Amino acid sequence: MWLYSIVTYAHFISVFILFSALIVELSIIKEEMTENNFIILKRANVLIGIFSGLTIATGLLRMYYFGKGPNYYLSNPLFIVKLSLFAITGLLSIYPTIQFNKSKNLETKITKLEHFKAVQLILKVELVLFLVIPLLAVFVAKGIV
Repeated sequence: MWLYSIVTYAHFISVFILFSALIVELSIIKEEMTENNFIILKRANVLIGIFSGLTIATGLLRMYYFGKGPNYYLSNPLFIVKLSLFAITGLLSIYPTIQFNKSKNLETKITKLEHFKAVQLILKVELVLFLVIPLLAVFVAKGIV
C-alpha cells in the first residue's frame, strides 16, 4: 500500500512539474531575449526532459504493478488517445528545444529567438494537450470508453 501511494504521488508530482516547466517556458520566451532568459529556458527544458521520463516510468509502474493491469488500460481507446497525446507533446517539444539550444554561444547581450512565433504556438499547443490528458486519465480510471 505504501509503495502504491509513493508511486502514484511521484506520478502526479512529475506531471505537475512538467506542466509548470512548460508554463515557465511560455512565460519567459520573447522575440528578443537576454542570456539569462536562455539560461532559464534551458533549465526548464531539462526539467521537462527529466520529468517526462519520470512520468513515463511511474505511469508504467502504475499500469503494470499498481493499477488494473495492462489488459484493462490497453483495451481502453481513451487510454490509447491519452498515450498518443503524451507522445505528441513529446514530439512537439523537440522543435523548441532545438531553437533554445541554437543560441548556445551568445555573442551579444540580446539575441533574437529564431522562429519565435512558431515556438510560442508549439508551447501553447503542448499546454492545451496537457490539460486534456488528465481528463482522459479520469475517464479511463472510471472505466469510461
